[in-house]
Amino acid sequence: MQSMMDQYIYYKYEIQVSPVRFENYCARFPVNRHYKKMLTFPSNYIIIIYMVRKADQNMQKVTIKHIAKVAGVSVSTVSRALRNDPAASPKTVNRILTIAERLNYYPDSLAKSLRQKKTNTIGIIFNDLNNPFYTEILSEIGESLHHKNYSMFICYSHWDFERERQNILSLLSKRVDGVIISPIDDKSENIELLYNNRIETVLIDCYPYFEFGNYVYTEHGKGAEIATEYLIKNGHSNILLFTGPYNSFLANHFLNGYKNTLRKYNIKIKDELIVRCNELSIQSGYETFKSLLTKNDAGKYFDFTGIITISDLLAVGIYKVANELGFNIPGNYSIIGYDDIELTSALSPPLTTMHQPRKRIGRESLRILLNNIEKEKREIEKIAFEPHIVVRGSVRKLN
Repeated sequence: MQSMMDQYIYYKYEIQVSPVRFENYCARFPVNRHYKKMLTFPSNYIIIIYMVRKADQNMQKVTIKHIAKVAGVSVSTVSRALRNDPAASPKTVNRILTIAERLNYYPDSLAKSLRQKKTNTIGIIFNDLNNPFYTEILSEIGESLHHKNYSMFICYSHWDFERERQNILSLLSKRVDGVIISPIDDKSENIELLYNNRIETVLIDCYPYFEFGNYVYTEHGKGAEIATEYLIKNGHSNILLFTGPYNSFLANHFLNGYKNTLRKYNIKIKDELIVRCNELSIQSGYETFKSLLTKNDAGKYFDFTGIITISDLLAVGIYKVANELGFNIPGNYSIIGYDDIELTSALSPPLTTMHQPRKRIGRESLRILLNNIEKEKREIEKIAFEPHIVVRGSVRKLN
């Protein structure tokens, strides 16, 4: 049989008070189901034992009324102290915060949000949380939110339109104050769903289609042009392109940048040198490139000396094939990646790649979002970053 002691959780608060306040405290604490007893000691010390049944602990949540009763002050005084209102003295604030901590008090954020019509939460929807490009942006956003007293819900779409839509609906139901999204398509109905519900939104990693939308993005087409031109100037004319899936507008912009540069240098565009990858991952790069080499069998169908990938992770997959099959980078194939994730500098040889300012993308997208959430007048901003090449050791100059 469960003993009386096992049925309750006890919280203890000890305080020294003046004789007058001592009498007030004694009057405030009759023996009931919340307060088991109040012990008095010499020098007017009071030890209050706050008792809650274990079975009722979720229902018996500590409120500011409980704190006010323990502190011997009004509810409004507690409220001011918890908000760190200048009208409350530092001594009172410190005493009430100490009581709140000892009673395991935490504010009811739902009730507060209903009163203020603001939840201090934002939603993040990214396509690939396994990609360091997105996780580094997410890390920067999370760090900034921590200092601004906001929290975030993180959603993962995995290049799936229906999943992206469900993520948006879920965030709408949670009444987030705003959304940062890396959309699958820059002009889909999913984006219109956010705008139609008047949710503050910042789109990253996509091109500006909606005139009234906020955007932070990188000129991926320009990045492909720079990478292609760098290989051409190093003597490569047969250049294999690893781009993303057909439904990715980013992949198509990247492809256009590649094609435009080949035309600029009067190099024939060969469809067989354009490879679509369904996922931007190490495994996808490994499987796609190994399959391509097996089918091609020593250049029987096509030949190439240079490779450009739309993601560093695809390039890492190619390195994996090189280690497995024993060919040399850049001796057999020169490679340029895209993103400049931290891993690329540790490869052997270090990967030449296109740099994207991931931390700046995170900071700027959050700055725009919070400005529009907290200011009465909404501003439209479109920020474009131009990638630049980071030259390392994966490109060989041909004679």
